[in-house]
Formats: sequence, C-alpha cells, structure tokens
Amino acid sequence: MSNELLQFLFFVVAVSAGWLAGYCYRPRSGKKDTDTSSSYYKGLNYLLSEQPDAAVMTVINDLPVNLETLPTHLALGNLLRSKGEVDGAIRVHQNLLSRPSLPREKLHQVHLELARDYISAGVLDRAERLLKDVVDESEVFRADALEHLQHIYQTEREWDHAIAVALRRLPPRSWLKKAPVAEPADRRVERALSHFYCEKAQLLLAEHNYKGAIAALQSARQFDRDNVRAYMLSANIALKQNKPELALDLLHTAIDRQAAFSSEMLPLFREAFARFSGRDAYLDALLGIAKNTESSAFIIEAAELMAAKDGSELTLQYLLDAARQRPTLGLLAKVLEQPAAGSGQTLELVQGVLLKLRAERPAYRCRQCGFSGQKLHWLCPSCEQWGTITPIRGTQGD
Repeated sequence: MSNELLQFLFFVVAVSAGWLAGYCYRPRSGKKDTDTSSSYYKGLNYLLSEQPDAAVMTVINDLPVNLETLPTHLALGNLLRSKGEVDGAIRVHQNLLSRPSLPREKLHQVHLELARDYISAGVLDRAERLLKDVVDESEVFRADALEHLQHIYQTEREWDHAIAVALRRLPPRSWLKKAPVAEPADRRVERALSHFYCEKAQLLLAEHNYKGAIAALQSARQFDRDNVRAYMLSANIALKQNKPELALDLLHTAIDRQAAFSSEMLPLFREAFARFSGRDAYLDALLGIAKNTESSAFIIEAAELMAAKDGSELTLQYLLDAARQRPTLGLLAKVLEQPAAGSGQTLELVQGVLLKLRAERPAYRCRQCGFSGQKLHWLCPSCEQWGTITPIRGTQGD
C-alpha cells in the first residue's frame, strides 16, 4: 500500500472521528448537526475530486474549531502538505491560530505544524521564529521543535547555531559517572553534532585558523569516535603543520576504527610517509595495513612499490594471493596489467571490461536508506542522515 494512500486513509479516519465526536458531544440542535454533517461530506467530496482549495475553504468556513474537531483540521493540513499543497496547509493552520478558544498546548501544536508548512515552502525565517517560540513555551513539543530547528540551521549552514541546538537535544551527562549507552535517536544527534564540528573546522581551515579547527575537531571526535572525517581533517592539519608522525597516528587510529574507509585515507597516508620515512618503511606499512584491512587500494599501492623493488614476478604472485583471498574488480584489473600475466587481445579486452565495470559501479552506499553513488557524501542526499554513507565492500567494492 502506497504512502499516499495510507495518508489519505488516515485523513478519512481522522475526519470521521472528528465529526462523530462533535456529533456525539455537541448539544442537540437538529439544524446545526445537519449543517455540520453536510459540510463534512462536502469537504470530503472536494478532496476526493482533487479540489484541495475548495476542500480547504469548506473546512475553514463550515467545520467548527474545537477540541473534538481539531484532529480533523490538523489531519487535513498534514495531508495537504504531504501532497505539495503547502499554501492550503498554511491556510488551515493559520485559521486554527485565529481561534483563541483552543488550549495553550494545542496552539503550540498548531504553531509546530505551521512551522513545518513554512519549512516545506522554503520560508525558513518564519519557521525559525515559530519554532523558537515553541521551544521556549512548550515542554511537550520542545523536542520536535528543536529537531526542526537543527534541520533549518543545517540547511542554512549556520554551524554554530546547529551545534547549539544539537547540544540541547542531548540528555545531560554526568561527568562523575560513566555515560550510559546512547539511545539510537541520541546517537544520531551525536553523529550529526560531530559532523557540524567538522563543517565548522573546514571553515576555520579556509581562514588558516588551525588552532580553532583543531579544537573543533577534538569536539567532533569526542561526540563520535568513529567519525573518520574528523581524523582525516586532523591528519590534514598535522601535515600542514609539518607533523607527519601525528598525522600517521591519527590515520592509523581511523583505519583501526573504520577499515572500510582505508582507500579514502590512502592519499594522506602516502603524503605523511613521504615526509616521514623511506620507500622500504612505506612498503612495510602498506603490507601490514593491506593484510589487516584487505583494502584493494592498499594492496595495489603495495604492489606498485613491490614491482619497482622486487620485479614483476613477485608482484604478480602477491596480487594473485590477494585476489584469491578477496577478489575485487580493481585487483583483477591490476593482475591483468602485470607483464608476467601474459599478453594478447583477449587479456586487453578483459582488462578493459573490468576497468569499465569498476568505473561505472557505485562506490558508496548509505546503510540507512540504501542510496548509492560514486561520490562520498558525509550527509546522505536521500535520508539526510550524517555519517551513514560508507564505501562498498565486496567483489565490486574496494
């Protein structure tokens, strides 16, 4: 069953419940009941006939606003927003705010729904003002309002504001006791917070403010010790400050925590070793990391150094052993590239096909929603979760 159909069924149930509640509990006056019933069916008919404007006006003009009918009004507004009829949703929710008879907490709920309308319409400044009021005045809807505020600041790339809101969303910590294991929702906030600090660090790096960037990245690693982005940025700063040993320590820690990102760290690893030691030490380090992570990128890098040092036969044997243990398109293409592997048009054709397949396959996938692509995004373009996209491991991966 599609989401749109589910939403519609939910609306029909809400409308029916609202009308029945109003019918059962409203003082009896035959003409009024008849008018309300008539407006209910008229509005539903307009909605079924794909006439949202007429449905909105019918509900606004004819359906009374009280505690019994409020769910009906809210359901209509939410349905209109989900169908892209944002102007209609705004009119429904603004009509509710013009009725001071509603309890204060219900008005806060309407403020929250109107803020969602404005976010959908791209009017973020109005949404921000409404959400700040909800945060200050409503205990019940504060968490939802903070979540939407965080999304607004993230969209506008206002990282200091995003950090401040994310910190408010986390439960207080006792530094005298061991912190409890974070709930999944809190874990998502911590992961987002870590990336907000990374975004802030990148801005500071562009201004050559290394001290500020280092402090921001320390906070990023504090909130998410598995955030490989924070380690890579820290290693990059260490290289700019001519501290290759520190860069290597950071990269080794990152590889231990997130082996799937080994190929992303290889360029920094290469640069750090070029400043720190000779080719033999670099080869030994590559072989050790390749063995522990089974990263095709490190195996291929080691093979290229081996070819220059020990010749093609040992290199081919090393690649064959690695490909048997974990076959990937990259390794197979590298095997066929070796002089000792043979020659001829057949090998050239196979190698060309493998390289083409490797170039066309998605290299990254979101573990949250399954989005895949050839570019690494720290924020998933599909589900908008931070740090959920990782390199694909397997025959077609690294």
